[in-house]
Amino acid sequence: MAELVSNRYALALFEAGLDLEKTDEFNKELDFLKDVFEEENKLLQILHHPKISNIEKRDLIDKLFKDRVSQEIVNFLYILIDKRREGFILEIIDRYKELFNEHENIVKVVAITAVPMEEKAETKLQNVLSNKLGKKIELTNKVDATILGGVLLKLQNKELDGTVKGQLESMGKAISGAAN
Repeated sequence: MAELVSNRYALALFEAGLDLEKTDEFNKELDFLKDVFEEENKLLQILHHPKISNIEKRDLIDKLFKDRVSQEIVNFLYILIDKRREGFILEIIDRYKELFNEHENIVKVVAITAVPMEEKAETKLQNVLSNKLGKKIELTNKVDATILGGVLLKLQNKELDGTVKGQLESMGKAISGAAN
């Protein structure tokens, strides 16, 4: 059910953003909201609490966000409260971001390396991936010391393993297969 709800509301917000030519603005404001909700998880509990009235929840939204996000996003939060969907806020935001990235031809890539990538290497990898995929690349570098060397790329539910560890594991499987 969560997927159905988040998809429906995110799609409605995205279509409103398209009509108003505010998809980018909404995307940035939703980033802000997500940061707030993740840092202050008690806020989500308050918004989802059944004993707190919708009027109190709307007042809280006004006090926290009225001057920080557009009226359209505030109104959207009101709708979620009125429809008792406030518990799905983070999922809706994530789904909106997926729709936005798809529309803008953006692919998020996580490059996992043993040590932090230098800016020059990060830019080069970003350009190579952009040329190969024909998309804009948003690259994030995460460090995992177990990698040993090389890079593991995660994008669009795929993994491209160019790590030393991955190559050693592949060689081990090949050797085991040859021995049998």
